[in-house]
Amino acid sequence: MNKLLNIALSTEWKKNVDNISCTPEVASWLVDQASLTKKLEAKAENFSVEVKLQTKTDTKQDALSSYFPSSETVLVREVLLKCNHVANVFAQTEIPQQTISSKYQQLEHIGEEPLGKFLFQEKSLKRGEIEVAEFLVGSPIHQLCESLQQTCHHSLWARRSLFYIENNPLLVTEVFLPASGIYQ
Repeated sequence: MNKLLNIALSTEWKKNVDNISCTPEVASWLVDQASLTKKLEAKAENFSVEVKLQTKTDTKQDALSSYFPSSETVLVREVLLKCNHVANVFAQTEIPQQTISSKYQQLEHIGEEPLGKFLFQEKSLKRGEIEVAEFLVGSPIHQLCESLQQTCHHSLWARRSLFYIENNPLLVTEVFLPASGIYQ
């Protein structure tokens, strides 16, 4: 079985983005409420999604957030968002079974389609509060970067938020990789 990347518990997530120590450029990407998919598509001639892992599991997994009840089954999707064939963002999505079984079964089958395209076309979409996190050198995210040939000697930043479609929740976490260009 493939192992989930532990981004939920390998760092501290902060709700108050005013007290984070990153550059204004990084902060602007972290707090942007618009579709990250659209933003990345606009900066690249070629935008694609590479699915690294998609699995159903229970929320007792150490690698998952504590947003959903421990008895809940969740679909976890880990992808790389690529601009011009280079990974810019690692995204992990937790979708509880209740959300999938409502009327959103297509979430299980979107494959290499961007989740953002689906979410931001939903009229009922509501986004919860954005939380941010800093991943220090040596974190699981830095190990992922090494495997992608993106050596990094500085912290990496991420954001996550709950999205609700017709009051059905899912958690989207997005980590900005060195190639994203936001760290310059």
